[in-house]
Amino acid sequence: MPSRLIEIVKGSIIAGMYAGLVYALAPISFQEFQVRVADALLILPFLDYFGFPAVVGLTIGCVLANIVSPYGVLDIAVGSLANFAAGIVAWFIGRRSKSILALITTSIIEALIVSFIVGYFIIYLIGGLGNLLIAIGLVLVGSIVSICFIGVPLALFLMKRLGLK
Repeated sequence: MPSRLIEIVKGSIIAGMYAGLVYALAPISFQEFQVRVADALLILPFLDYFGFPAVVGLTIGCVLANIVSPYGVLDIAVGSLANFAAGIVAWFIGRRSKSILALITTSIIEALIVSFIVGYFIIYLIGGLGNLLIAIGLVLVGSIVSICFIGVPLALFLMKRLGLK
């Protein structure tokens, strides 16, 4: 199978997994305090096996997932931008280092990116939560759970058990 086709398949599978997890866990994926378990997949671009196709898949998956968002079309655009930015960071750092420290640092940066973008634009501006720090903080707690506490062990599992780098 040509490598370009393999990249498209990887990105497509990741997009489907992301959207499927958001749909399956919708009650906790769209609230002011949200634990979007699908965001655990944001760490995948860190791994060479997934790389940039994962960035594309996570962005498209977020577009598909946010179609049912109570925050409307702006969540489609802003949420997808947050996933794209977080994915690019993971891909960039992962190309330079595969250390556990780099992986943990990546997950923290991703959680901060998602929390600021979603907390500010979606929860604070669109959702109308009156306190910006609380809006960002609510998203940050959920992002730490999904990206750091679920995503990092997922990446470590893939690196060790499946031999992925």
